[in-house]
Amino acid sequence: MYMRILSIDVGIKNLAFCLFEKNTEDSHFSIQKWDIINLSQEDEIAKCHFVEKNNNICNKPAKYAANDKCFCLKHSKKQDFQLPNRELKASFINKQKIQILIDIADKYGIHYEKPCKKNDLLFKINEYISKKCFKEIETTNASQIDLITIGKNIKNKFNNVFPLEEKIDYVLIENQISPIANRMKTIQGMIAQYFIMNNTQHIEFISSINKLKCQDNKQDNKPQNSNDYKSRKKQGIQKCLEILTSDFRFNNQIEYFNIHKKKDDLSDSFLQGMWFINKQNL
Repeated sequence: MYMRILSIDVGIKNLAFCLFEKNTEDSHFSIQKWDIINLSQEDEIAKCHFVEKNNNICNKPAKYAANDKCFCLKHSKKQDFQLPNRELKASFINKQKIQILIDIADKYGIHYEKPCKKNDLLFKINEYISKKCFKEIETTNASQIDLITIGKNIKNKFNNVFPLEEKIDYVLIENQISPIANRMKTIQGMIAQYFIMNNTQHIEFISSINKLKCQDNKQDNKPQNSNDYKSRKKQGIQKCLEILTSDFRFNNQIEYFNIHKKKDDLSDSFLQGMWFINKQNL
């Protein structure tokens, strides 16, 4: 049998989780899954399809799309498509007078009959934009995502990452207490409700001050102003790396952690879990 402890650092675009697991016959936990979940999108973030010289696919987050392929900024410049700009957007083009349209057509080598009518010129320019220009991949502002969408994404993405047959014994969720964190407090409750409905027996809200005490019982009651917050994030990354390096149970995670772009959020979920494991002597 296995014991599993899931530690969650609440976020919308960057919800971090660390799933600890141990065989009940063993004396120590290892990390089974450790990653970031984006609750703002139904689908995964588009990645660059460019094939490098070594035949590896770039896979960096894409900014532009054309012909059903996506490209990052660097590799989009190597394609035969025009990068979008203000004067090559339909919302701009459709409001312009005919002389400005003529200037744009001439600038980009768009052929048109002379004399020309405005509607004919609009059609030609918009056709050029459709066939010759990249479409910009829109990014989602986390503050604009409605809670219904977030709730659906919690269900669908958690179902995929945490299958019911892999029973989780403890779920630890960082407690959201800031006066400006009302939205995050709601999401905290939605996450808790998901696991309640999946019959998880032990769900706890954990104070953020405990993360830096995962190997230390000293109290830290300093106020968390903006400078403190940045300092704590930095300390969290350092402490996480210290544990990964010094504890044989987690040595296999060092390379993964070092190349990850969201070390701060990964650290938060890991340290929260470690604090709980040490506190409960599990």
